[in-house]
Amino acid sequence: MVQLPSLFILALVMQGKPGEQRRVDRGDTARHVIVSVTQNREREPRRTPVTAEHLRTAFGSPAARTLLMRARASRLSQDSALMSYDATTYLRISAGLGFSRIGRDRLIFRHENTTRVRWHRDAGAWIDVKGARTVIPIDPDPESTERSSLDSDFTPVPYYPGQEPLLTFFGGYAAARQVNEREIIHPLAEGAEAYYTYAAGDSVGFRLPEGRTIQLRALEVRPRESRWNVAVGTLWFEASSGQLVRAAFRLAVPMDIWAVVREEDPTADEDIPPWVKPLISPMRMQVRAIAVEYGLHEGRFWLPRMRSAEAELQISFARAPARFEQRFQYASVNTIESLPEIMGPPVVAPPDSLTFDEREQWRDSVLAERRHQRRAVADSVERGLRERRTPCDSLGMRTHTRVASGSNLRVAVVVPCDARVLANSPDLPKSIYDEGEEIFSSADRDALVKEALAMGAQPPFALGAIPPTLKWGLEFTRFNRVEGFSAGALIEQRLGAGYTASLLARLGHADLEPNAELTLARTNLTTTVSGRAYNRLVSANDWGNPLSVGSSLSALLFGRDEGFYYRASGAEIEWLREGRGGALWSTRAFAERQRTAAVDNEFSFGAPFIANIGARAGAYAGFATRVRHARGLDPNGFRVFTDLRLEGAVSDSAGSPFGRGAVDLTVTQGVGRIAAAVTVAGGASAGVVPMQRRWYLGGAHTVRGQRPDTSQSGNALWLGRVEVGGPVRAVRPVLFGDIGWAGERDAWRDAGRPMSGAGVGASVLDGLLRLDVSRGVYPGTGVRIDLYVDARF
Repeated sequence: MVQLPSLFILALVMQGKPGEQRRVDRGDTARHVIVSVTQNREREPRRTPVTAEHLRTAFGSPAARTLLMRARASRLSQDSALMSYDATTYLRISAGLGFSRIGRDRLIFRHENTTRVRWHRDAGAWIDVKGARTVIPIDPDPESTERSSLDSDFTPVPYYPGQEPLLTFFGGYAAARQVNEREIIHPLAEGAEAYYTYAAGDSVGFRLPEGRTIQLRALEVRPRESRWNVAVGTLWFEASSGQLVRAAFRLAVPMDIWAVVREEDPTADEDIPPWVKPLISPMRMQVRAIAVEYGLHEGRFWLPRMRSAEAELQISFARAPARFEQRFQYASVNTIESLPEIMGPPVVAPPDSLTFDEREQWRDSVLAERRHQRRAVADSVERGLRERRTPCDSLGMRTHTRVASGSNLRVAVVVPCDARVLANSPDLPKSIYDEGEEIFSSADRDALVKEALAMGAQPPFALGAIPPTLKWGLEFTRFNRVEGFSAGALIEQRLGAGYTASLLARLGHADLEPNAELTLARTNLTTTVSGRAYNRLVSANDWGNPLSVGSSLSALLFGRDEGFYYRASGAEIEWLREGRGGALWSTRAFAERQRTAAVDNEFSFGAPFIANIGARAGAYAGFATRVRHARGLDPNGFRVFTDLRLEGAVSDSAGSPFGRGAVDLTVTQGVGRIAAAVTVAGGASAGVVPMQRRWYLGGAHTVRGQRPDTSQSGNALWLGRVEVGGPVRAVRPVLFGDIGWAGERDAWRDAGRPMSGAGVGASVLDGLLRLDVSRGVYPGTGVRIDLYVDARF
């Protein structure tokens, strides 16, 4: 089974195999840090003793205690009646990459496979891979995708006695009896009362065809403290046996990877160059949701039907979301008489008497000996220890053998030698880019998570129990013509119960005006409600993000600061919800004082900066809503991106309120070896719109080749862009043409000749980074070079 941190390594550095345990150089910073975390499980267990006070406060009722005791006994027992099964598995692993929560996430890796698994207690598991394929859309290297498709590590075993049912995604296979603070603290393990409280939830009953009634009981699990390695959620059990039936949970707070590594090894980051660490900080991982569901077979065997997990890794301003999905179907249970013996490599284990340090020395000596013996073998020593690579047989099949991690289960994986046979299997969905809602029961999974992980599912409120954290680095650094170089830092204090208080402060070297945002927010990782007081620099632009790191780089190198800025001081309440399919819905109500932001910085390596707007000063109160959605993942397929913005406000500087709204629609479609993108946008307004809330066209995100200017603005607009690109590679060449108009809403029929521009560009990693060379057609005819991030195409 693939471990969560291992997939993040795969997604970010495109190397490192699932379950791999090896030493890495300190220079390979990201992988070194994450592997250090995953290897914590090799250390001596660490746990807090359970006291009488823990036992007194752990259970909300006697029913909760009874249910936990039954579930704990069932988790460690091996069902002697279950002897065999024949199952079909579907697996999909997806990883994305993006720069900001407002921008879209690119799919950078996806693997899916379907297998037939025959398991027998006396023999182990025989896995026949029926179909498998891998895609890396931003760099489709045939060799790397073929290796991933043939990788036998991507083949799950649905169930075997003693298997860990909840934390499979973290690399755990056999159920550990006691808790261990060095890894995820299991809510059902012995000693968990020192870390969790339990409450009995709803009870549900259903009748089987033979007339027997099954009663399910929910157990609500809440951690005593807000820690990265404790879970929040709800588990459902069969009331009489304590057998797990379904579960939905998440980790209480994000893992601060730097803090965890330093806790285990205070010298872990000593060899990292001082200039590198700000570029990769903050570094944290959040497990957003894990769902597990079992089905009843033969009236007595609960076997897993669905498992899924969502997580996200953040390194500086980059974010890498990942999703794991599995589904199992059973053709028969307890009907297999026998299976062939699995002849695998011997299980090499250290003597039980060795200490942790002695075990590490033993492991190193064994690996050194194997490395010397197999120096000519291309695969690593660690992979050689996990499986034996056999030649293709007369039927074009290759058999790998391995031992499931943490258990004695023998596994034999039979894989066709030709990856094309796997990729074209009729057992796979029509396209690897399919959403898979039917295959992976996405609707049922979402309903389960929504019920169990609502806003009230939180660790307890604990003021002062968690030390504050200081975050700084590239994520909080920017450059523009108002502030110049502006550096910031974030002090964050987790309060428990989903609440976080934070203070973001920054100062620019040119204007020397302090900026600060004091925020109190509550979140369940899907919905976030925030209250905020602030004094900040605001961008009036509706496209792009002039205050981002990417825009700052363009402003510094080329003088291309395309933002129009004003200052705002006030307070707001914001509601933010993230949905499936790249949906993001935000609404804010605000009351603030707006005023002009003077241009105080004239330094850049490029052309002189454009003039800023003069804001209409006054007090403003109103609301703003933005809804973004993305559908489709294939860079050469059909994709749709929509962006809707609505805003209304009243001001003491105008006699009447104003309102404005705009919508963008971008459609991309591949045709043979090329792909095209078409963008259309329109906006209108009502009332007297102040200068800082007009629409501004010109520049990299609207009409390329034209310089943004206050004369190219208005309270109404329309915009069109057409782009044609070559085959998807790490770098895709693009031809484009843009046209647009902005002006007074009463004059849109007599707009005259609209502004326009055309040019060539290079789209890196599906628009994650974009370089355009454009020439204006009208009114300007100059040549411009733009470098920016998070392009549509």
